[in-house]
Amino acid sequence: MAGAPREAEAILTEFGERIGSAFQLSDDIIDIASERGESGKTPGTDLREGVPTLPTLFAQRSKDPADERLLGLISGPIENDRSHSEALALLRAHRSLDEARDFVRNQSDEARTLLLSLPDISARGALEALCDIAVTRIG
Repeated sequence: MAGAPREAEAILTEFGERIGSAFQLSDDIIDIASERGESGKTPGTDLREGVPTLPTLFAQRSKDPADERLLGLISGPIENDRSHSEALALLRAHRSLDEARDFVRNQSDEARTLLLSLPDISARGALEALCDIAVTRIG
């Protein structure tokens, strides 16, 4: 539409897929890591409903016996507030949250790298800023 070469179109398409994925996955992290009111969302909504998210999927790979309680809690929907609060606290302290943050940073970095072959114009700068936003929103 903008008259850009097909190569630029392919790069921007892949960029969009990567940065879109980074934003969606950062929402998974925000759902766990944010406090009530910080994000405008109720923390742990996906957790309560048993929706798999990046942090819970990473946690489920654990073979550590110390994670047994967490794994039990996140194995399905959480019915009561006490279990929900416990699961949130355990997930917030679990290494899977940092693994998820690292994954999102990686996605964002890969998206940014794609932009390097495009002309250095203000539009590219705006897309690079989008990469920063995807990462800064997850802390």
